[in-house]
Amino acid sequence: MNNWFKRIGFLFIVACFVWTTAACSMTSDTTKKEQKGPYQIGMLPKFTSDPYFKAVNEGAQTAAKELGVNLDFNGPVNADVSQQADIINRWTQKQYDAITVSANDQDALIPALQDAKKKGIKTSTFDADVKKDGRDVFLMPVTFEDMGKTMVDMMAKQTGGKGNFLVVTAVLTAPNQNAWIEEMKKYMKEKYPDMKIAAILPGNEDLAQSRNVALNYLRSHPDTAGVFCVTGIATPGVAEAVEQLGLKGKVVVTGLGVPNLVRKYIKSGTIKEVCLWDPKNLGYATIQLVKAQLDGKLDSKSGYFQAGKLGKLKFVDDSILLLGPPTVFNKDNIDQFNF
Repeated sequence: MNNWFKRIGFLFIVACFVWTTAACSMTSDTTKKEQKGPYQIGMLPKFTSDPYFKAVNEGAQTAAKELGVNLDFNGPVNADVSQQADIINRWTQKQYDAITVSANDQDALIPALQDAKKKGIKTSTFDADVKKDGRDVFLMPVTFEDMGKTMVDMMAKQTGGKGNFLVVTAVLTAPNQNAWIEEMKKYMKEKYPDMKIAAILPGNEDLAQSRNVALNYLRSHPDTAGVFCVTGIATPGVAEAVEQLGLKGKVVVTGLGVPNLVRKYIKSGTIKEVCLWDPKNLGYATIQLVKAQLDGKLDSKSGYFQAGKLGKLKFVDDSILLLGPPTVFNKDNIDQFNF
C-alpha cells in the first residue's frame, strides 16, 4: 500500500512539473511575440534635402502602411557617406530587422552593412548600389545601359550628334553616376563618334554648387555644345547658369530631371527634355521588397517579384531587381507628374 501511495505521489509531482514547464513556455513565447511586434525597417537615402528622396519617402511610407511595418526614413542632410555609415551602425545597435540604403559610395558602407548582416539584419540597396558583399539584393531603378543611351539620344537629337560636352555629376565616387557615364561614353563611341565628353565635374548634390560649376566652365569653354546633368539636383542649377550667361538655345541642357525642379525651365524652353523614373514607385517597391525579404518570400529563381500595386518586377540577375525603363519628361507631359 505504501508503495502504491508513493507511486501516485511521484506521478502527481511529474504531472505538475510538466504542466508548469508548458505554461512557462507558453508565457515565454507569448511575451516574445508581443515584444517583437511589427518589423522595424531603416531606409537610408543619399541625403534628405533632395525633393527626389522626399518623393521616395512618400512612396515608401505608403507601402509601410499597407504592409503594417514600422519605417524609419532617415539620412544626412547633405551627401555625406560617413554620416550614412553612422546611421547604419546606430540602426544595427538598435537591432532593426532590415536596413535598405541608397549609397553615396559603393565601398565605404560595406563594413557597416556587413556588420549588420552578421547580426542577422536583412540588407538591401535601392537607387544606388554598393558592392555585392555588402547587401543581399539591389532594386535598380533602370538599367545603366538604358539610362546612358537615353541621355545621349536626348542630347544628340538637339545637337546633331556632335560637339564637346560637360558632365555635371554628383560626387565623383557616386556609383550610379559613374556607371551611367561609362555607358554614355560607350554609346557615343558606337553611335555618335563626333560627340565627346570634355570634362566631368562634381556638383556635390547641391543646386548652387552645380550652377557655379556650370557658370565657371561655360565661361572658359565657349565651344561647349551642351551639359549632361547626371543627377537631378544639378539640372535646375545648370539651367539657371545657362540663362544667366544668355546661352539659352545655344547650350543644350539635358540629363536627369525631377519634374517639380525643372518644370519652369522646360516651359521656358531652356530645357527641352529630361529623363528619370518615378521615385514614389521606387520607394514603394523598395519596402515591398524588404518585407518579402523578412518573410522569406523573395525568390529570384522565379524571375519576378510581385511588388504590390506595381505588379511584377523583373530580376535581371540573382540579386538585382529592376523597376523599369526611364521616363522622358518634356513640355507635353511634364504637368502629368507632381514630384
